[in-house]
Amino acid sequence: MIRIASLVLYVAMMLAGWAFPILGIFLLAAMGIAVIAGRRKKWCSSYCPRGSFLDLVMSKLSPRKPIPRFLLSKRTWAAGLAVFSIVFAMQLRNAGLFGPWDGGSLSRLGLVFYRMCLVSSAIAIPLALWKNHRSWCAVCPVGNLLRR
Repeated sequence: MIRIASLVLYVAMMLAGWAFPILGIFLLAAMGIAVIAGRRKKWCSSYCPRGSFLDLVMSKLSPRKPIPRFLLSKRTWAAGLAVFSIVFAMQLRNAGLFGPWDGGSLSRLGLVFYRMCLVSSAIAIPLALWKNHRSWCAVCPVGNLLRR
């Protein structure tokens, strides 16, 4: 049931996040609650919306080959985290979130999370079709930070 709800949240975010960027805030809040409640194992296996999508949808399209070693390396993860963090910081800066509160800040913050989800999904889906439906999880910043 949780995985289905998580999948629905992911699909809603991908389809409606641009028009309703506040969904990005809900996604962030859901992630925070799940992480605090269950740590990595529960987050990655049940609550992660992208993980649910990859398991329930992309696993049917994936060749299910072993995840390439380079994706499992600490260097790849560190490089991915660095790029993800830099892009995230640049988006926060460009969204004007550090200025005076004007009431639109939550929408702009939600849009930042939507974009990050969209771009990382644009990486996760081809990886799933190429090798394994959970290839993205090897470099996912959230899962790897929780593992450390």
